[in-house]
Amino acid sequence: MKLNNSILWLFTCMVSIGIAQQKKVVILEADAWEIEAKNHAFKKHLGRHALFLEEGKARAKGAVFKTGIIEFDVSFEQIRNFVGVHFRILDKANYEEYYLRPHQSGNPDAMQYTPVFNGNAGWQLYTGVGHWAAKHFNFGQWMHVKLIVADNRADVFIDDMETPVLHIKDLKGEHRAGGLGFGTFLGSAYFANLTYEAIENPKLTGKSEDVLKTRATTIRDWKVSKAFAADALKGIQELKELDVPADTPMEPDALGILNLSKVAAVGKETNTLLAKVLLESDKDQLKRIDFGYSDQVTVFVNGKPVYFGDNSFKSRDYRYLGSVGYFDSVFLELEKGSNEVVFALTERMGGWGIMARLPDLENLRVK
Repeated sequence: MKLNNSILWLFTCMVSIGIAQQKKVVILEADAWEIEAKNHAFKKHLGRHALFLEEGKARAKGAVFKTGIIEFDVSFEQIRNFVGVHFRILDKANYEEYYLRPHQSGNPDAMQYTPVFNGNAGWQLYTGVGHWAAKHFNFGQWMHVKLIVADNRADVFIDDMETPVLHIKDLKGEHRAGGLGFGTFLGSAYFANLTYEAIENPKLTGKSEDVLKTRATTIRDWKVSKAFAADALKGIQELKELDVPADTPMEPDALGILNLSKVAAVGKETNTLLAKVLLESDKDQLKRIDFGYSDQVTVFVNGKPVYFGDNSFKSRDYRYLGSVGYFDSVFLELEKGSNEVVFALTERMGGWGIMARLPDLENLRVK
């Protein structure tokens, strides 16, 4: 049944005005949604009125959510697919995302949380505890999903509403109210019974470190450039040939990851930028730096290229994810005085970032 304008107007007013801690039901009718997808339909599935969504996004009109509870039912088959809920949607390219991987049922990365900045999800940057979790899915059946979202943390429940299957310990998007919706990629899913409830300080039960800790030697003082085309790096022997200043301060997140997707949307002419750190050395010395990056990197020390690496998805074998960690190192030939270490980073997909730390700061300071 199609909503008439008066009913839709009344529903929108109820959502806009609302009552604190009152559960709001999102109507599954075409007039209540903004949808961009390969295919979609509102129809009956396994006895419930549902939204069928294939390779696309659906945003509930009028829904505004910051903290509280999101609940919905989801059903899908065991195929390669990414089935998610989007919340705190600021626009089409910036939101928080929690999604399920049907093809990874039972594996450590059966589900994942990632922020999306400028249209680029950071699944290569944010892995492991606090971002991934294992779960065996019930295919061809309805599963009930609940998210309890606090300011910068969240608990996720599937079917068992007592024990969270995932505790997200650091929501990395902007901590402000935004829209609510669903997404599927490479496949389809059915969604039903979407509700949300605004609660200012919802109680979380998931366990994690109260404070995310990084080493004192983790690089936290970065300067970055504007984005430019990767072709500009071809054949250069010295960084000065590039003539792209890296002079805009940028701070990493609590894990020490500098998420470069915040700088620009990835495109043919905007897929590379420079991330610079200044090191003040008390003497000429050789000092190792450990780092993780996505997707490709060229490291320059005082203008000279000293390292190139490719960490792209499937770049090493067909199962290679390109996840970021302190997996790479290079020895820096530092001069007495000020030294520039510059990472030129090119992105394809899945996370654009850099993290770096020094084994020690003996005779050395980060400026």
